[in-house]
Amino acid sequence: QEKFSPVKYFSIDRVFRNESLDATHLAEFHQVEGVVADRGLTLGHLMGILRQFFTKLGTGGHLGGGGAGDSPGPPLTPLLSPGITQLRFKPAYNPYTEPSMEVFSYHKGLKKWVEVGNSGVFRP
Repeated sequence: QEKFSPVKYFSIDRVFRNESLDATHLAEFHQVEGVVADRGLTLGHLMGILRQFFTKLGTGGHLGGGGAGDSPGPPLTPLLSPGITQLRFKPAYNPYTEPSMEVFSYHKGLKKWVEVGNSGVFRP
């Protein structure tokens, strides 16, 4: 048997599906897939990875400072928003992971919790 080495793989892709459009469902969106493999990982580790991921989302589109061709000034610097920090985890059923959970975030504009992810732990 070969020696086990911990790994992390992530993929971001555009996804299309036939959906009725509303404030929380689009026919086109981006989906992130990830697999983290190591010994001794728990559901708590998964929740920590998800919290870290969603907190890092939210780079604002506004750039401060001057750019090429502008008057001299500081370099372009993205102003970062705090990302998605209000998260809730709800147990869910996925046929390929156990335990599984849905991830919800509070949307201030809609004034409600909306699903932002789904996750689970693979069992060998």
